Amino acid sequence: MTTSGLGLGGSLGDGEAAALLAGEDLLRVDSIPDENQKVTCFSCDQQMLGIHCHACGQKNDDYRRSIFALVSETFASIFSIENRIWRTWLTLIIKPGRVAREFSDGKRTIWTSPVRIYLAMSIILFGYISVTETRIFSVRTDIVAKSGITGDAQTLDDQSVKLKPVIGFFKRQAELDRLNEDLDFDRVTRLLEGTPKQVFIYNNNPALLGIPLDDGNLKRLGVWPDSKASTDVNQNIEPDEADKTEESKIAAARIEALSSYNENVEEAVDLYNSILGLTLAPETIISKIREVETNDTQFNLLAELNPSLDEKGKASTLESIEILDAQLDELGLSRNRLHALPDEIRRGYTFNINAANMNGVSVSKSDVQRVFMQILKNPAVLNEGVSKYLPRLMFLMMPFAALIGMIFIRGRKNALLYDHLVHAAYIHAVTFGFLLILILLYQWTPINASIGVFLTGIIIYLPISTKRMFQRGWFKTIFASYSIALNYGFVLAVVVIFLTVNSVIDQADLIQQL
Repeated sequence: MTTSGLGLGGSLGDGEAAALLAGEDLLRVDSIPDENQKVTCFSCDQQMLGIHCHACGQKNDDYRRSIFALVSETFASIFSIENRIWRTWLTLIIKPGRVAREFSDGKRTIWTSPVRIYLAMSIILFGYISVTETRIFSVRTDIVAKSGITGDAQTLDDQSVKLKPVIGFFKRQAELDRLNEDLDFDRVTRLLEGTPKQVFIYNNNPALLGIPLDDGNLKRLGVWPDSKASTDVNQNIEPDEADKTEESKIAAARIEALSSYNENVEEAVDLYNSILGLTLAPETIISKIREVETNDTQFNLLAELNPSLDEKGKASTLESIEILDAQLDELGLSRNRLHALPDEIRRGYTFNINAANMNGVSVSKSDVQRVFMQILKNPAVLNEGVSKYLPRLMFLMMPFAALIGMIFIRGRKNALLYDHLVHAAYIHAVTFGFLLILILLYQWTPINASIGVFLTGIIIYLPISTKRMFQRGWFKTIFASYSIALNYGFVLAVVVIFLTVNSVIDQADLIQQL
């Protein structure tokens, strides 16, 4: 004789049925604590034959347990190690789309449910990120020699080095701290403000150069009216009127010549400033220029070349000096003439912005620099919003992906919202799994895994899974898969950028309050 074990998924032999009907044995055959069960149904008082009542279907469990016991059971359920979960993962990887298709079609006892596998991977991934203080993205900087400069950046002067920002993904805070251990943050602050340099200012004022700009000089530099053409134009005009016309042409030509002269001088001054900034340290420039002005001697740029310049840098600088001297010669000037121009020490700000208002917070150049320094010292500032909201955001993105999927793939037979939800949950779980593997390889092995490898894997996996899940042609499958991915990625990127910017603004507001 056999007894149907309703709710147990199969028939029971005589021995098993007897055990179930025998009070204490009935309570012992499952994982539910005995004190939370009865031999009769809690709802209809029918004799229990298994975990679920054969009459009303209620589970034989009153759930009266401590919160610690409930949490423990929940985690045990989510992460239970059984053949089904390994079979599910293996099939998800080697046969994308099959698990989602069969689960949607009702074959649910052989596959782990999409919700369960999503929750498990979400907890594992974001739990690891939290415990290891992994920064989803980070910004740090190195101090390196400028192009054309040789030598150790630590021994070079500020004039010869520059900042080299480095964008990182999924780096642990401990690794960032190690990379920044030897970084001179005081020097980084100075370099952010810009390297000071001697700047001569022309302001289109030829009188400052101390040379006469008579018509002879201007004719040499400008474009003057042709005398024959002037005669032809004036032959039918009264003599007095012709003289006035000629004078107006000469005046216009003088203005044009002066404008051309000013532009050429401005170009030469800019080139001279750039050469000085490359060859000498600011304090050296000032002292050397003062020495030249006092002794009325020629400033020997060749003798003052930065010793850290490599051969290519020296050759480039020498070429610039030759170009400068040729330009000055055409203008009837010398380098010493330029020293008569006003000068001042200027700093070129790394963040070239004026005071602005962002989300009600007024920021200036110095505020931006201080925020950037804070981010360099503590990357958690940049990740605060993303780290807090990303797990719940990804949970909301799952139904969003299903809704987008319905726009591109529809069908009452195998592409209802339910089908898209199941597929989206499995895809998210696989994505989390790939991402976790990428992070582990990146952090704990010498393998130079990159975000590009991860994205390439998803680009290949997605259409294959979609093809097997919804059984459409390849053209429609590829078009739909990448259209869904682009819309999904755009929305996710916008939200992540918003959270990041909001974290930066909060930091700027905090800095202003200090």
